[in-house]
Amino acid sequence: MTGHYKVEFEALARLVLDLAECADGMRSAMRKMEDIGPKGAGSADLEEACDDFQEKWGHGIKLIADATGGIAEKVALSGRLSQGLEDQVAGLVQAVKVVEKSMDFGGR
Repeated sequence: MTGHYKVEFEALARLVLDLAECADGMRSAMRKMEDIGPKGAGSADLEEACDDFQEKWGHGIKLIADATGGIAEKVALSGRLSQGLEDQVAGLVQAVKVVEKSMDFGGR
């Protein structure tokens, strides 16, 4: 059954970084839209669209960003726990002593 369970620690680390960047990007975009405000885009239509978007999506995007950040934390925790278990198993395997026994088949 060996080889059926393998944790790709580098891939987990990349996933954590990607998720964190995604959450930060969503928050950053919303802050930038807030900074523009209803009167800062230079175009009445664009200002109205930004304001409308923030009213409809601001809270939802915050929740998505928070959830994404939470997922990143859980993936990181999973990686740390898996690494700890892998280290424990490796230590136990190294501690096993193999004793060689000669087989006596009654002089055959």
